[in-house]
Amino acid sequence: MIDFAIILILALCVLAGYYRGVLYSALTVGVTLVSLLFALLLVPVVSGVFHADTETYNTMLYYFEGYEYINETSVEMVLARAEDVTEAELNEIIANADIPIPMGAALKKTVLGTVYRDKGLVTLGDYFNQTIVNVVINILSFGILFIVLRTLLGFGLLMTDHAVHGLPILEKYDIPISCGIGFIHGVLIVFVIFMAVPIALTVLPKLYDTLNNSLLGNFFYRANVFLRMIPKT
Repeated sequence: MIDFAIILILALCVLAGYYRGVLYSALTVGVTLVSLLFALLLVPVVSGVFHADTETYNTMLYYFEGYEYINETSVEMVLARAEDVTEAELNEIIANADIPIPMGAALKKTVLGTVYRDKGLVTLGDYFNQTIVNVVINILSFGILFIVLRTLLGFGLLMTDHAVHGLPILEKYDIPISCGIGFIHGVLIVFVIFMAVPIALTVLPKLYDTLNNSLLGNFFYRANVFLRMIPKT
């Protein structure tokens, strides 16, 4: 099912490239890339709004119980002091729980660096809770920003196209190029969609089985370079 959905998205983007031509397709890819990169840069701005809303933040801490990942290795370690946990122990916990990307990397940064010490957090369980929620908030912030930016820039591109009575379309021999650009755009779109996968896996760990059984789904999740660019704190 996942593979079919991905193939459908790629096929639609290739078809759009075929009908829109090289120039418009290339500009569309540019708009998506600019939206993606600026969304990543502006994540701290939107995530700050979530952090400022104490009620929402505490609710997320309640529902995203990060400490449960520790239970896969040792229930006792939930109450261990974060600063006393070794890198080897942390790696074992992350490996045993199969923690979603990029939360494993985020946990290494926050626990080994004891970055929440100033907030009064002491136990490993508290660090897991805080880190998981912060990554979830950062991903949600990215999603909001990307949708807003992509909509605004896409509307601007559409208006420009109408203003000049349609951007020029190249000769029929350039169809493979426009289709190729459409395919690249489809790949970008799928990568963006799969940035929501860590949140889904946090809420429904059983989705791992479905994801692992999907060749394309596994690729777009594990090879997602943009997902690894999400802020870790």
